[in-house]
Amino acid sequence: MKLIKKAVEIGNGAAVYVPKEYSGKEVVIILPEGVEEIKKRILNNLVEFMPNILGVYLYGSYARGEQETESDVDVLIITKEKDNKIKIILEDIDARVVSLDELKKTIRNYPLFIMPILREAKTLLNPVLLEDLRNSSIDFRKFNWNFEDIGRIIKIAESFIKLDDKDISPSLIYSLIMRIRVCYIIECLLKGKEFSNKGVEKLLLSYGADNKEIERFFHVYRLVRDEESPNIKINEGEVLVLLNILKDYLKKLKDETKKKIGERN
Repeated sequence: MKLIKKAVEIGNGAAVYVPKEYSGKEVVIILPEGVEEIKKRILNNLVEFMPNILGVYLYGSYARGEQETESDVDVLIITKEKDNKIKIILEDIDARVVSLDELKKTIRNYPLFIMPILREAKTLLNPVLLEDLRNSSIDFRKFNWNFEDIGRIIKIAESFIKLDDKDISPSLIYSLIMRIRVCYIIECLLKGKEFSNKGVEKLLLSYGADNKEIERFFHVYRLVRDEESPNIKINEGEVLVLLNILKDYLKKLKDETKKKIGERN
């Protein structure tokens, strides 16, 4: 069993209180790492691969300063030639290893998959390369695939509502929140803003969702994401809130994208 507790000050030391039934048992305390500790550990493990490594970058919740106790450590490693052995060495790190050629190809063809990572990344090794990649031109026409995918999810959600099914899967909330996040990432790329979970929450607030609803939506989203099979009942009204937000937001982003494309032509 895993318990998350806050240490409290006792005299010249500190203690962590656990339930009485743990008395006499060994308790392992693991302190969460800071960015500097993570950097040192990662670079030390990568020493033997350095001749092939062009850059190492922290991204995700740790890069945004939004990490929680259970957050994964996400690292982007750019290499001359792809080497899958790197992922094995960093077994407790969620490492994305990609060659520079592959990464540039992704920027050209699927910018939404990589540009947000580059924009939020914190340098562990080679800031010059990161800055160069961040300044890559984005072909906004490539967002059309994402718009089509979002439209597909909207139709699926609408079909569930038409069925008037009382047993709505939490995965539908996950899918809608995921696409709202994708839309917000697109907005960030269009406007040169940085992505954050708080930004998504503010967006939902601007559409009239209240804090209690938003907290529940993200709770369900995280449970499904982490494959915890939540036993939570979802009602039609909750789906409609997210569905209406997504439909309106998608339309606005399509118009904004067309405008950006027109400015370049």
